[in-house]
Amino acid sequence: MASIIEASAALRKRKNLKRGIQFTLMVVGQSGSGRSTFINTLCGQKVVDTSTTILLPTDTNTQIDVQLREEIVELEDEEGVKIQLNIIDTPGFGDSLDNSPSFEVISDYIRHQYDEILLEESRVRRNPRFKDGRVHCCLYLINPTGHGLKEIDVEFIRRLGSLVNVIPVISKADSLTPEELKLNKKLISRDIDYYSLPIYNFPFDEEDATDEDFQTNTYLRGLLPFSIVGSNDVFESSDGTVIRGRKYPWGTLDVEDATISDFVVLRNTLLISHLSDMKEYTHEILYERYRTEALSGEMPHASVVSSDRVFSGVDGNQEYPGSPVASGRDSIRGAHGVGYNNDVNSMHSNNNANANNKDTYLAREEQIKLEEERLRVFEERVQQELQLKRQELLQREQELREIEERLEREAKLKQEGIKMEQ
Repeated sequence: MASIIEASAALRKRKNLKRGIQFTLMVVGQSGSGRSTFINTLCGQKVVDTSTTILLPTDTNTQIDVQLREEIVELEDEEGVKIQLNIIDTPGFGDSLDNSPSFEVISDYIRHQYDEILLEESRVRRNPRFKDGRVHCCLYLINPTGHGLKEIDVEFIRRLGSLVNVIPVISKADSLTPEELKLNKKLISRDIDYYSLPIYNFPFDEEDATDEDFQTNTYLRGLLPFSIVGSNDVFESSDGTVIRGRKYPWGTLDVEDATISDFVVLRNTLLISHLSDMKEYTHEILYERYRTEALSGEMPHASVVSSDRVFSGVDGNQEYPGSPVASGRDSIRGAHGVGYNNDVNSMHSNNNANANNKDTYLAREEQIKLEEERLRVFEERVQQELQLKRQELLQREQELREIEERLEREAKLKQEGIKMEQ
């Protein structure tokens, strides 16, 4: 099947490119997920610092805000095709007790790029140097816990999946045995189906798709979530070839070894075979949906959590409530629990729940206010653009009217001159 992927990549490349291409990739993952290492591995060079070189606060109560760090890397393949890869790194994501602000920072950034496109489209005279900053793909790195998706994973994909092409990826796959990795993929896929999470599952039109497209996309769907291994080290293997990989007491691991990691397939998918597909899906589906909602006034103020439990924040180490995996373990704990403190715990739980509900209400009220302010500013900008457009149209109309009058006068004078000559 790997040969089909390579052949498809070569065919799509010839169709797409002999010119420079721009592609924006966002990589999201908690600290320690291998996010920075993956970026360096994908680019084949050091692009960002790894977590081992970044000092983080030791106080677990410290609120760590997510940062959006953009790096622009120009890649060139063996055929000389250049790709300007805009990488958006997200250090600080998932490192706080309440990660809801991190979701807002990322989603607001993606929406802002859509707003810029929407404003540019409304201009009479467009900027020829306008830069399209829309995010074409978001790789979401999942820690290899072996227990499926956590609460933060479910909530992130739920909120962002309708705005950007989210591809789930299991990082540090070498920390799992083949059996554990297979089970982890199964649990994650089950959670994705259980919560109906919107991920990029390589959509295609079954009626119009070629046999090659059908086989390729079906194969890639079967690999989801991808499992990868990254490395910042390059060394010479026993046979003399230079590889990027990891050294262990028992031997070496090549990150491009298809029997261990899906890295090569993922890289070809992102940069070659499905690059144009994701850009087209972003423009024709995701952006058009956003544009329709924005212009019709149907833009949702906040994401609604379809869960029996309301929570004020997203705990990065907590499993998502209602998960078939979590519910099974909860039933086991309930069977072996001690009932002596149940009433006391219930009272404390009710008090905590009331406090949490109050905090949640205030947080959502503040979130709605911020969203309304953002929409108000956006509407003002649109109105200004429309007013400018009206003025330009009126000016153009006046110019055309003057030209028409001048032509009429010239025609009249010409006609009078002809009569005088006769």
